Amino acid sequence: MSLTRTIVILSALALLPAAFGADKNANAIIRLLNSRAAGSIASYAEAARIVAADAKKGRPLQQFVIGLVAEDPLLPADVRISAEERRRFLDLSRDKIRLLAESRGNALAWYLLSLEKNNMTYLKRAADGNNVQALNAWGTIRLTAAVADGDLDPDEAAARVAEGFECFRKAAETGDANGFYNLGMCYMNGYGCEPDRERAFDCFRKAAESGHPQAINNIGGFYRDGIVVEPNLEIAAKWFARSAQMGDPYGKFNHAMAMLRGEGMEKNVEAGIEALKEAAAAGSAEAMCAYGQCLYSGEGVRKDQRAAMMWYRRSAALGYAQAMDNISVCYSLGAGVDKDSSLSAVWKIRARAARGDRNAVAWLIQNGHKLVEPCGF
Repeated sequence: MSLTRTIVILSALALLPAAFGADKNANAIIRLLNSRAAGSIASYAEAARIVAADAKKGRPLQQFVIGLVAEDPLLPADVRISAEERRRFLDLSRDKIRLLAESRGNALAWYLLSLEKNNMTYLKRAADGNNVQALNAWGTIRLTAAVADGDLDPDEAAARVAEGFECFRKAAETGDANGFYNLGMCYMNGYGCEPDRERAFDCFRKAAESGHPQAINNIGGFYRDGIVVEPNLEIAAKWFARSAQMGDPYGKFNHAMAMLRGEGMEKNVEAGIEALKEAAAAGSAEAMCAYGQCLYSGEGVRKDQRAAMMWYRRSAALGYAQAMDNISVCYSLGAGVDKDSSLSAVWKIRARAARGDRNAVAWLIQNGHKLVEPCGF
């Protein structure tokens, strides 16, 4: 799940004194703090430039924010600052942000303080104050931890999932795109609620209306698979293309596959392979695996099974079970790697563990194997 919305911006910044820059440029802070999933890379870069310019003018809030995000690899080159400048910005502004949090109970200030030290107590205070970024972050932490921890008491797990759902509901009530997206994922998967695909679609549609790339991709999936709506590959392809143009790895992957298959658009293997490679480079585990399969078989590209193994490993490092199965096959056949039946078996069990087989998880732990193997590339 992921973490720009006029109502949210106004409510989040309304308590900030003028000295902190509560003006028309301040909405850039919210755009910058929101996960990149909630907007295009271009919008993220634009917001970063606005915040950085205000930081150089001596505005404490902007100095603290640009210090927090300074190490983000996707920041534009012209916005990057040195480690020394980052420390200077944080040191100049930290006490002012802390005073705002402690003396006025400002939820945005608590959220910013939580980011610097990854402080869960501060994050909870921000969420309790209905800061939408904190609501999405805290809700995600509570829900994902409950879902991932199979040993958690069922009642406690249910309580944490319900808490996550309530956080997303509150965020969505403000009109926040991330809140709608996260709430849609809950309805899609039955987290803290009964599964309801119609409500999920409605949430994704509302998030998509605000330009949420992952929600836009999901709308394409509904049309491709005929969920809630009549299947329409042409409409699906348009949604995937829009998400891909905004830089979303999932949108890039689905758009690439639509090109490769000629689903809703003219089939173009060459362009599809290139788009698939781009999606893989953008971080889509599914695209990494699919591009590896093209390299393995020589479909649309020069056959290179060693390169295929590299992409399978990258995908597997992100927990993608199909890539683990493919690695198992490669070790079994000696394709792209030296033949090794023992490693083939381990990777097969890893794939089962990645699909939720607790016996497979137990076997891996008992035999000293990692559940996910870093790729090293």
